[in-house]
Amino acid sequence: MSTSRIIATTIGIGASVVAGYGMYRLMLIGSCTGDGCGSGIWVFVVALLLAVIAAMVGDTLLLIATLFAGLGIGAVVGAVADPNGEWVGYVIGAAMVLGGLTVVLVGRATRKAMAGMRAAIRDSLPTVTPDTLQTTGRAAVAEVLAVRETGTTVNDNPVVGLRVRLTPTDGGAPVEGEKNALVSRLNIPRAGERFAAGYDPGLPDSFVLILAVTDHTPAHLRELYERLRTEATPGFDPLERLGKLNELRLAGALTEAEFERQKAKLLDPTG
Repeated sequence: MSTSRIIATTIGIGASVVAGYGMYRLMLIGSCTGDGCGSGIWVFVVALLLAVIAAMVGDTLLLIATLFAGLGIGAVVGAVADPNGEWVGYVIGAAMVLGGLTVVLVGRATRKAMAGMRAAIRDSLPTVTPDTLQTTGRAAVAEVLAVRETGTTVNDNPVVGLRVRLTPTDGGAPVEGEKNALVSRLNIPRAGERFAAGYDPGLPDSFVLILAVTDHTPAHLRELYERLRTEATPGFDPLERLGKLNELRLAGALTEAEFERQKAKLLDPTG
């Protein structure tokens, strides 16, 4: 529990106790003869408002139960102390205490049920990782249809929104998928480019683009990656990409070594 919730819960418990005292004063107002008889109303109202506000920030279930209990106990004590012996105080007190117990029981049962539902939903979702999509996913040629900025970066690498058309290599019908992905700032996909990809046929938004081969890249995706690199990519201009790399170099985002390495890849795609 955060510090703010602990503070709010502590204040709420105190306010509930004071509200219970206010309820006690209200139960005695009929037999009160002093000048301060009306103060019980203000004590009750202010404490009640404070307890409700605290319940919105702190432990809601605990504070609602505490408030009901405080009001119920205050009503019963007030009824006992009332020389007129009004029975209504006992009824109000019993109702408040039972209400508090009901809140606790229903609240706990609801929390348990919601936790079970969340666990069931979480367990029912497929666990798909990039490695899984590469090894067991359906191989496809992914044509980038759109790239959008998200404004998020991780270690200076951007997270971009990608919308792609996935054409299975086994001759299946193309499908479209869209997701946010972390990409290298040196190799940001562009609309019109094509990449080797693996995806889940049941969830087209679960796909992985092969932007670079590694030791873990399956052979069939490695071959597709190499083939696509040697083909002309619609809308791709190596000189324009080289200019952007130079801008990054001049801005200090790329070192000379990184710039030369990326330039060599552009000038010799098969290297």
